[in-house]
Amino acid sequence: MDIPEYWESINTKSLKGLIMVLGAPDMGKSTFCEYLVQRLAKEHNHVALMDGDPGQSRLGPPTTLNLSLNSGVRRVFVGSTSPVRHMLPMLVAASKLVHEAKSAGAEAIVYDTTGLIDEHQGGVTFKQAKIDLLQPSVILALQRGKELEPILAPFGKRGGPQIIDVKPSLAVQARNMYMRRRYRRLKFTKYFTDPQRVTLDWSKFAVFPKPYFTKHVLVGLEDIEGFTVALGIALDIRPQERTVTLLLPKISLDEVKVLRVGDILVDPMSFEDRKIL
Repeated sequence: MDIPEYWESINTKSLKGLIMVLGAPDMGKSTFCEYLVQRLAKEHNHVALMDGDPGQSRLGPPTTLNLSLNSGVRRVFVGSTSPVRHMLPMLVAASKLVHEAKSAGAEAIVYDTTGLIDEHQGGVTFKQAKIDLLQPSVILALQRGKELEPILAPFGKRGGPQIIDVKPSLAVQARNMYMRRRYRRLKFTKYFTDPQRVTLDWSKFAVFPKPYFTKHVLVGLEDIEGFTVALGIALDIRPQERTVTLLLPKISLDEVKVLRVGDILVDPMSFEDRKIL
């Protein structure tokens, strides 16, 4: 991990509560968040890392938001690899995971957010809504210029939360669309290593948003609290029998109460993903 000297000058003793890290794509947010967690672990007994990028997640498969706690990883399925057109599920998932971290006694929660800041794609409104909803104690803004000002300027005038500018590492390398797609494919491939095929009677589950399955659609299997137990790829759908056969990792499904139908298709052979048009 390449650590710039100016990162080491950050006063981590004053950082606690929800610490939100903002930045455009290719700013090194994930590397910075991992470094920050290591620093904060020296100041607090319990530090949580929240991975909020469903497209380039480090802590779980694509389409999920993930929270790393001392007790393990909790995740929530948002149904897509991008927050665009999925902002409400993203906000619900983020709120659920922050509440879980606080309930578990985390003294500091580092939230690694997506790189969506483009106003024309809803990035400014989305980030402002996230800040208003989650009420972070501190925002660490990774920016080379003033690209985050459209998001942060109103909060500076309002008087909170605390905003700290952080320069990104010069070692950051840009990733093009091909590299991002390849990363997701490798993550899905690893997740579905040595899978099982399971046929479920969907009438026995709560199905969101409705029981309409498409071949190869990605499905989130959730427990009663809405946390993800597993992801599955629909292989065979039989509407008259109300059954769907899913490709799943080999884990227990005893706690599954909900099937949540996503908005992307994942090929069960190549594990390439594409949006449902």
